[in-house]
Amino acid sequence: MITEPFSSVGVVPIFVNAGASIAPLIIGSLTTFFAILLKPKELLSLFRRKPWVPVAILGGGVGIWILGMHLFSTSAAAASSKRGPEVSAGVHTDWNAFALTLIKRAEDAAKKTGIKFAWDYLPDGKDGAAMVLSSPAFAQTTNRVFCTAAVQDVATFFGMIYCVDAATGKQIWKMEKADGDDLKPFFSSPALTADEKWIVVGQGLHADADCYLLCFNAETGVLRWKVKTALHIESSPAIRGDLAVVGAGAIEGADHKPTTHAGYVFAVQISTGKELWRHDVNDPESSPAIADDGTVYIGSGFNGNAVVAMRSESEEELKAKGLKREVWKIPAPYPITGPITIDGDLIIVGGGNGDFVYEDPNPAGVVLAINRKDGSIKWQAKTDAAVLGKIVVSNGKVFCPVRNGQVVALNLSDGKPIWNKAVSGKSPVLAGVALSKDGQTVFAVAKDGTLALLSAADGAFADKTYSLNAAGKPGKSGLSLSTPAVIGDKILVGSETGGLHCFETIGGGK
Repeated sequence: MITEPFSSVGVVPIFVNAGASIAPLIIGSLTTFFAILLKPKELLSLFRRKPWVPVAILGGGVGIWILGMHLFSTSAAAASSKRGPEVSAGVHTDWNAFALTLIKRAEDAAKKTGIKFAWDYLPDGKDGAAMVLSSPAFAQTTNRVFCTAAVQDVATFFGMIYCVDAATGKQIWKMEKADGDDLKPFFSSPALTADEKWIVVGQGLHADADCYLLCFNAETGVLRWKVKTALHIESSPAIRGDLAVVGAGAIEGADHKPTTHAGYVFAVQISTGKELWRHDVNDPESSPAIADDGTVYIGSGFNGNAVVAMRSESEEELKAKGLKREVWKIPAPYPITGPITIDGDLIIVGGGNGDFVYEDPNPAGVVLAINRKDGSIKWQAKTDAAVLGKIVVSNGKVFCPVRNGQVVALNLSDGKPIWNKAVSGKSPVLAGVALSKDGQTVFAVAKDGTLALLSAADGAFADKTYSLNAAGKPGKSGLSLSTPAVIGDKILVGSETGGLHCFETIGGGK
């Protein structure tokens, strides 16, 4: 972690000017310094909370003593060679203030979040052909991590889903087939049921057809059921109770027009694998969210340009109540392909005129804050390019990944910009962002595989940046699309060529 180096500018003149008479001052001052550190109650409390602080202070004191002795000997030698009376500058230092300043700097450094490497997992061994495009899921009861990959074969892609131990990254199981057939590649992120017994995930990349929504046993990886769609499922499922809801996106031509069905949202009963309902929505590549009242929210992408709210009850239940599936639908200025974020009575979502592969010649994007009850727009904020990844909200700020390479922080109350920060030059930020456990640090991934830690307060870098791709394999397509997952003190994130990585937080975010 990068920290501000200790500055000794205020100390050096003391030794240079005081000459041979400084030794008693050094001894007396250091005695006072250490006495101050040991006496105050607040410092004892600090030492109990952060036992490394006294070590840092002690080390700093030793460093000061060594520096003092060096400068003392230098200045004494210089003084002895001079002719004429010796002049004392009479300079004194407030060691009380110095001690408190040193402690303040140590506390400020402790508030910063850094990370250290823990382990990585290569789904296809050392070949490096597996792209981890999705975000991992975590089972607390078993301390297991579940994720997917898209593996490039000689002529095509296939998929795999795997389970590793969260502590070590050791593989527990891996599946490449379902009912004897190769799995299709995965972009959709796996979702766990509340009891952590089942994993639900969609299949397919943007050009794929005839894909499935799949359910696997979390303990063994054995397929439980699959529900077919003529389209693909890049949307990540949302789960509430026994219900899984996901979007089946359109297969489009070069003009972004659907070549077959325009897309729909559908719901499946997890316990049986039965499809309960489907509702036409143009290109619902967005990952939905389900509120506590059961309302489903999802974005409508190309040829849709909207946000839609739907009831999640079965067709029979809606018919008995005389209700329609759609609660409201509001137009948006651009395709809405970003995942839905719920914050109280608001839903926050992003979109724009670019996608994960192609940028519009005149890039533009938007973030919308919508009253989830009636669909009224509270505010909309323009961005310089599309917002494609997950948005997070914390402490009155909305943190947004933007395709122009920046993370932008907006004010939750009115959408006004607070700060923006480039993650890795102009490399687009396509993946979603995540927050440290204490909400003080934003984790963001650029298209080139750079992981950055940004201060939530002002966007400043909180640590050095980290390369997620394998050494010597920077990635041909720039498909670092995995949104980091924060799990306790661990950060889990996928890469294009480096597999699944695990980092551990140090400092303030631990």
